[in-house]
Amino acid sequence: MDDFGADPDDLAKWGLHCFCLGARSTPHHVVRMDDNGRLLFHARLGVSRTELRELGFDPLDSQIALLRAYRLISVEGDRLVTTFPVLGSEQTAGLRTRTARLADAIVPGIANDVSALTDVLVGQGLAHCAYGVLFGYVIDGLVWDRLRVEGLLPSMELSIERPYWNGAFWAVHPSREGAMGTNEVEEAGVRLTMVWTEPTVRALNRLAEAESLRQSLRSVSRGDLPRESVVTEDGQAWTLVDGSGRPTIPVIGRRDADPVHEIGLRIAEKIVSVLPGDLREVGLVVATHELIWDLMAVLEAAGFTRRPRVFDDSKAAPDSRGAQMFLSVEGTGIDM
Repeated sequence: MDDFGADPDDLAKWGLHCFCLGARSTPHHVVRMDDNGRLLFHARLGVSRTELRELGFDPLDSQIALLRAYRLISVEGDRLVTTFPVLGSEQTAGLRTRTARLADAIVPGIANDVSALTDVLVGQGLAHCAYGVLFGYVIDGLVWDRLRVEGLLPSMELSIERPYWNGAFWAVHPSREGAMGTNEVEEAGVRLTMVWTEPTVRALNRLAEAESLRQSLRSVSRGDLPRESVVTEDGQAWTLVDGSGRPTIPVIGRRDADPVHEIGLRIAEKIVSVLPGDLREVGLVVATHELIWDLMAVLEAAGFTRRPRVFDDSKAAPDSRGAQMFLSVEGTGIDM
């Protein structure tokens, strides 16, 4: 049964999500070009060029070629078919009801570990980073690592056939208010993870693209914390150390001896252990994203964590964005 009647007939107005670390270019901008969003909406069950013309638009061959290049549409005979999940409001409501219930069931089992994780960061003088580390390193990080080891996730490796992105892409309506994700910059075994939100993603992207950032990460790989500022293209400066030489963001060792990593693994294992066993690849990715956003909401409502205001402030200074970032390193890392 088609439950899309009350939903926008343009996917550019829907929530668009991509699970595709390592992508050179994600599909979001392609969906939002021209009338691609309308084409993809009408093609979710298959549509012919004649039917599209009757709906009032006639896509160019170049449009269809671009959509095919980004693996957003396929051509089956004389019909165009959208190739990614499109979840309308009724489907999304049903999914979110189930993931909210699952989050309520999970939180009591991870609450003590969440508090222990916060205590570690408080001890490092980085209490303001607890929310970002919990989400970015553990719930939107180690959980996926565990699922990947178990072979449950789609490949994100780029190839000749998939040169722009690989992984999972999907559309939902309504959009998830306050949704977060993670982007990474890695250099010489040092990974800077940035927890982005819609109001802050542009500012974080400018930092990720700063020429001096990778030099700073190489310094960290050698065991040094650089005092030099990372300066973005628009002249904003961010420093990795404060006036006393202490890190302004967490530096996490990706090893069992690091308390953040050790506690995070326990949390991730408990979450993965209760995920539905019948989901695989794209379906699992979609459901787990809804779950991790629900988990953060339940944990905050219960008082175990608190979302910093900077997550929703598009005009915050770069140094305030430390709450949205952390470093993780291989080996022994830096002596905190």
